[in-house]
Amino acid sequence: MKAIFIFLFSLHVFLLYGKEKPKPFIQRILSHKGPLLIYNFQPSVNDLPVLNIKDLPATFQFSGQGLTKNNKGLFLHQIGTGRMYRWEGDAQLGEWERIDSTYFTGYNFLSLFFSVDSSVYSFGGLGFWQANGHLRKYNFAANEWNAKELNKSVPWVREAHEIFFIDTTKKLLYFNGEGRRHDELLATDKVDSSSLGMIYCLDLEKGMINKLGKYETGLVDFFGQTPWGTIAGFNKLADFSNNEYYTLSETVENNLLRILTKSTSNHFKWQFSFWMDSALYFSNSDFGYDSVIIRKSDLIKMNKPIFIPVKDSTFKNNNSSIQWIWIIAFIALVASNIYFFNKYKQITKKQQRSEKQSSEGFAKNHKIKFTEIEYSLIQLLLENSILKKMTQINEINNILGCTNKNIDIQKRLRSDAINTLNEKLSLLLLTENKIIERKRSEFDGRTFEYFIEPSYFSEVQQILNTQAFS
Repeated sequence: MKAIFIFLFSLHVFLLYGKEKPKPFIQRILSHKGPLLIYNFQPSVNDLPVLNIKDLPATFQFSGQGLTKNNKGLFLHQIGTGRMYRWEGDAQLGEWERIDSTYFTGYNFLSLFFSVDSSVYSFGGLGFWQANGHLRKYNFAANEWNAKELNKSVPWVREAHEIFFIDTTKKLLYFNGEGRRHDELLATDKVDSSSLGMIYCLDLEKGMINKLGKYETGLVDFFGQTPWGTIAGFNKLADFSNNEYYTLSETVENNLLRILTKSTSNHFKWQFSFWMDSALYFSNSDFGYDSVIIRKSDLIKMNKPIFIPVKDSTFKNNNSSIQWIWIIAFIALVASNIYFFNKYKQITKKQQRSEKQSSEGFAKNHKIKFTEIEYSLIQLLLENSILKKMTQINEINNILGCTNKNIDIQKRLRSDAINTLNEKLSLLLLTENKIIERKRSEFDGRTFEYFIEPSYFSEVQQILNTQAFS
């Protein structure tokens, strides 16, 4: 009898070896019966990984981990690799079991990991000094990732100010263009900026990308996805399906602020967000989770579109293209016949309108004032630019007083400050051009450096002299 007891006890210990109690938010996810879209809330930071993977270099500890849940189970993907793990067990006890047979790494940092129905996808990413617009689908039969052929490539990486929405019903992925370097253009050192400021829609089944329209960059942040659209800031929801912006009720906005301002130091960060049971959840591997209940009645229509629609010729066939060529040629012929007749009148009207706008613009814009912080930031940017020196983000953080804030909050404050300065300077100088520009750092492609265009040095200096603080 004693021998039988020892045998059963040993068998029990053997079966439990390697198993663990899932983290609190994983337990909450496992308690849900249906599929879930789970997103990295801070994609470039992973100080507290869900799964410690010991056979990867230490640098991958900071590349992030993606989670998704469908009818095949709960999956974990180590971003930057092809690694796929599935949870084997229940909400009380189990283990992460690796299911892939891949070995390539380093090609998909900052990629988007998600699932639709029973399919698991990875989109975009950064690696080998270039961004890509690849759509990869996990092959459960071969236990590896297969690239899906697309009609065109739009390079995209997951960063704090990127916005997207996944329509699981129609199997569509909406995302913003970034104007990044195409992988095939690496050898010629060219950057394709045609996608910058554009909204695209990717049909996941057909592999077709359609350009929908142009949106206002710098005004969006991804906080999470709801059934009605993407939470794009503390008080805004973007409904891509209907091309409409909504504001959130004061109650929801206050609750979001309450939860998100918890993540204000390097010792605590929300890592994932997901929609479940009429609420948007924010979770952390060590500190549990919190949630905000959002109802359809909390959405207030702004009567403002997300993007201004544009026509995309991607889906037109050759015959249609030929027809358009003839139509355009005919229009050009007619236009050329009346061009010289109207030229003088057009030039005269343009000059009169320009003179009127200049006088009105000066009368209106000379009242624009800068705060002391804004003045100091312009002064820093101008002095560095004159010295042909790029202004680093840590210098901007010092002026804005956000050095000790969370990385995402720093990015948001910098973006707001630079956008505000560009708006004021453009109004004062009567131009539609950006006065303050940015470019990616040569040492770290994930960060930006800022500068003022040389052609505006003297005019910006005159503005500083006029509005100097004592």
